[in-house]
Amino acid sequence: MRKFFTLLTMCLMAVAAQAVDIVFDATVDVGTGSSTAGEFTIVKDGITIHVEQGVANGQHYRFYKNKKVTVTSEIGPMTTIVFDCLGENDGQYGPAGFTSVPDLYSYRDHLGTWTNGGATEVVFTATNFQVRATKVTVTVGGEVGLLAPNITPASGTYYEDVQVKMTCGTPDAKIYYTTDGTNPTTSSTLFNGAFTIPFELGKTVTVKAISAKDGDVSDVKTATYKFEDAPQFGFGNMSDTPDNTNVTFTYDATVIWQSGNYLYAFDETGFGLVYGSTGQSYQIGDIIPAGFGGKKTTYKGEPELTNPTNFKPAQTFVKLTPETITPLDCNHEHWAHYVLLKDVMISEDGKTITDKNGNTCEMYNNTFNIPLPENLNESHDIYAVVGVFNNYQILPMSFDKEPERIPPVDVASIEELYELNRGAWGHFTTPLRTIYQNGPSLYVIDNEDTYSLVYGTVAYNGFQNGDIVNDAVASWTLYGGNKQMTPNGSTFVKAGHGDAIEPQILAIEEIMTDMVHWYIGIENVTLVAPTEEGGHIMINDGTGEITLFDKFNIMEGVNTNNVNYVEGFVSVYNDVLEFFPILVKGGYPKGDVNGDGEVNIADVNCVIDVILGARSADDFEGRADVNEDTEVNIADVNAVIDIILGK
Repeated sequence: MRKFFTLLTMCLMAVAAQAVDIVFDATVDVGTGSSTAGEFTIVKDGITIHVEQGVANGQHYRFYKNKKVTVTSEIGPMTTIVFDCLGENDGQYGPAGFTSVPDLYSYRDHLGTWTNGGATEVVFTATNFQVRATKVTVTVGGEVGLLAPNITPASGTYYEDVQVKMTCGTPDAKIYYTTDGTNPTTSSTLFNGAFTIPFELGKTVTVKAISAKDGDVSDVKTATYKFEDAPQFGFGNMSDTPDNTNVTFTYDATVIWQSGNYLYAFDETGFGLVYGSTGQSYQIGDIIPAGFGGKKTTYKGEPELTNPTNFKPAQTFVKLTPETITPLDCNHEHWAHYVLLKDVMISEDGKTITDKNGNTCEMYNNTFNIPLPENLNESHDIYAVVGVFNNYQILPMSFDKEPERIPPVDVASIEELYELNRGAWGHFTTPLRTIYQNGPSLYVIDNEDTYSLVYGTVAYNGFQNGDIVNDAVASWTLYGGNKQMTPNGSTFVKAGHGDAIEPQILAIEEIMTDMVHWYIGIENVTLVAPTEEGGHIMINDGTGEITLFDKFNIMEGVNTNNVNYVEGFVSVYNDVLEFFPILVKGGYPKGDVNGDGEVNIADVNCVIDVILGARSADDFEGRADVNEDTEVNIADVNAVIDIILGK
């Protein structure tokens, strides 16, 4: 076997001058990785990928935040390393999470690329956030001389100023460049740091660069940037957009009606439906600021915007006037329009409407849950949206009078808000106190110790435990059958700071399904690994078990074997209790001797205290033995220092 590997290595080295790609496929090449987070290594054709902390689960690679990914080659210098990521750019799990040493890394869309390095070892760190990749491709070249510069960002069409950076993998090489299309020489502009090409409509700029050292000059490297106005996108463009395309709207949109996950709106290009939680509660006529987006899909032949993102609070509103139609106009041409049908009869089952000429169309009243008129033996006016299921149908917004904007109702507690009609606005006359904020999730408690989740974009993004919010305005909606608050985002601002909210310490057997959003601490726990692929960790405290769902990525890098306390929020999904942790204790990262969640000089001092006898190793529950050789000595001091220095 050793001879075979030696022969393979020699063969690869022989063809390295022509460059060879070694592809690590996450569905096949898992090495020592597993579905459980930890350190793992993958070796293939003379290339080794060592992951300090992550997962290789047969579907994708997970590289955890602040952890290193080291790629080494035994068959020659690596010229390119490409990560094919699940996310795009700086989106969730995208390539922007990485930085590299040597610093020759760039990204665009779902690809993160280290190039022109000619190194036998490259260290990537998920400095910004967790990165997930389905494939890693390593290109090995032959002997590397003077390398051409690496220019970032890559060539392409841009809609704003571009800051150009250039690096060279050859130490001490100088970079010279031009922007007028001519080939650079050592008399051209010397690159120093970065320069910005200003946006200019219709302008195309070509950057050419060379590296120079000791009289040698590299090949010319080129990047071309074309500048255009950002493409305009609105509801009218949805039909021509392929399904599963992520889109961003560049027009303000006007709300027709919102109920639960259904939001009908229009802009200057057309009408449409947004399906999903927008994190906002809108009323008829509200103006949604441009910049929102999501994924385009098709349902029953009509386009929808799903997975909505970046929906901001409405700042203004307008009065809407419906289009007067007949049942014959309930069709594709009027889909998602705000309409009025005058003087029509409603069938006893509420599923059909008929005008005086006998024309009929379907009506579906469950989308917005508007109560039917009491007397169905007389005609009515229906203000509605045209929707579609198997056929086009009328979705009533109100009967016999125009739908109105509803001013907020004063409420003194979360329970009073929940007693209002779904979608109605409540104005809190008493303060709310914040507990925890992560992205669009903000957990709060009122003066009656009732908890709630506020889900959506709010004006202030730095809420801490104990902050006070006065005069909050919100409505409520259902998610998974549980009530939660939807904010008028501009009203959620920090008004002061009070005492921090302490969690209620409960045994798991005491946690019930009616405790959704409660702030709970659970003591004396052990974490039980999933018994099947794709399963969740379970929390067990001896009285029962509850599913741990790491909604806020708290568990990254945590040693689950040592966790003895969890703190977070109760949730229910598919009638099953879940727990969203925001704090764990006992699951200390390696080197965190004093258990404060960080590895720093304080941990070095703790190890020295144990060596000198000033503290007992038992005080630190075995964490002082950093190198795990059953002794606490100077080697453990060195181990902590190496962790601090990133070695």
